[in-house]
Amino acid sequence: MTVVKFCPCNFEEELEAVKDSLAVLPNIEVTEERCLLYCGQCLVEPFAVVDGENVSGKSADHLLLAVKKKLHI
Repeated sequence: MTVVKFCPCNFEEELEAVKDSLAVLPNIEVTEERCLLYCGQCLVEPFAVVDGENVSGKSADHLLLAVKKKLHI
């Protein structure tokens, strides 16, 4: 199972659709953790941690594409 972690403070409203899109995929677990230790990045761009690796995008849509690319989807 691949774990995709989000900080609930990182572009909260914009990333809801991204989280929902990923949560319905098989073998993907979407979680939220209060701090992922990317505080500087958290303020400037959407990101997720996919199996321990930071993945980011210029927007929520770009992040979704980047995460799917990382997952080979």
